[in-house]
Amino acid sequence: METNTVIQQSSFWKRPLQFEGTPLLPNVLLMCKLIVLLLLAHHIFAKIEDPFIPFIPALDIFHTIPNLFKLVLRSLLVISVTTLFFNFYVRTSVIVIGSIVILSILASKPDFYNHTFICGCALFLSGLTNNKQPPYLLFLQLGLVYFGASINKIFDADWWSGAFMHNWLAVARENPFYLLVSKWFPHLWFAKFLSWTAISTEFIIAFMVISKKYRNFGIWFIIIFHTILFTMTSFRYGHFIESLALILLAFLAWPKGNMLVEHKPNAYHLFRKIMRLMDWDNKIIWKEKKFEDNSFIELTTQTKKVTNDVAIKNIILYTPAFYIILVVSDMVLYVILYNHRTTLFVLNAITIWALIIYFLPINWSNYFNKKKTTYK
Repeated sequence: METNTVIQQSSFWKRPLQFEGTPLLPNVLLMCKLIVLLLLAHHIFAKIEDPFIPFIPALDIFHTIPNLFKLVLRSLLVISVTTLFFNFYVRTSVIVIGSIVILSILASKPDFYNHTFICGCALFLSGLTNNKQPPYLLFLQLGLVYFGASINKIFDADWWSGAFMHNWLAVARENPFYLLVSKWFPHLWFAKFLSWTAISTEFIIAFMVISKKYRNFGIWFIIIFHTILFTMTSFRYGHFIESLALILLAFLAWPKGNMLVEHKPNAYHLFRKIMRLMDWDNKIIWKEKKFEDNSFIELTTQTKKVTNDVAIKNIILYTPAFYIILVVSDMVLYVILYNHRTTLFVLNAITIWALIIYFLPINWSNYFNKKKTTYK
């Protein structure tokens, strides 16, 4: 049985904003809540209907009592989403929600979408993890997703010939970038290059995600690879890109316990004020410190100590509110600019690339200081 170990000394209404102290790792709980929010935004509740051309023929038995299947699953979804967001029995909640998503897909072939099925599996597997060790099942799932995608393409003649890529980008979507570049090469050469690049990249990603040694590099490989695809095609593949980005939250090495942030006296006043507002778990302890070296801010956790720009990046990355604001802002922007897709795409692309450049594991201040020294 699952023990309900949610944070004590927290009011009922604050619990949806807290992520520490549950049977799940904070980043896994954050991932689950955001995936559920994403599925709800894409009308998962309304899509739950009685079986229609099911993958499992036995599910047709529910037609003997119309609406029973739909009402039971919708009711369980409402209950489980409520308990999840209020941090009650979170592991059980995500297992139930994941099962509902998977079962609703199995009950209706027309409703099958890879990204929705991946979300359902991620939720279900999250419920089988705990807060004592990394979520290895999610690592394995993502590795299998990329391995399966690569193998599927390898045995498809249209992928090897470039026909699929050409028909999709040139015929179906009339992609300007592809049409422009493909003119520079013989027929289908650019399509073949893109196809073979996708196949090999997905295979390499599958290996890196499963390998502990190359996992962090693999995560950045995934982010940059899909951002390049999005920039080239201006296409989100349903909500696959958003789903994938959220699943990657489970790969963060989230710090246990409090984070000690020491800073120069009277420095970073605005930053500290903003982060205090976003620190819903009261995880950050702020202290003034006089540094003897060139440091101006320092972050200390149970496993590491980092300074300056790296410290600031880590403080932001270990704050759940940061991701919630990003996801909600993206949803709001999508609604506002729904009929202005070009503007939406440009803003999305600029935002994503700016975040990638900023959060790359590179100390930009040291990099530019070295450049200045070299020029002198």
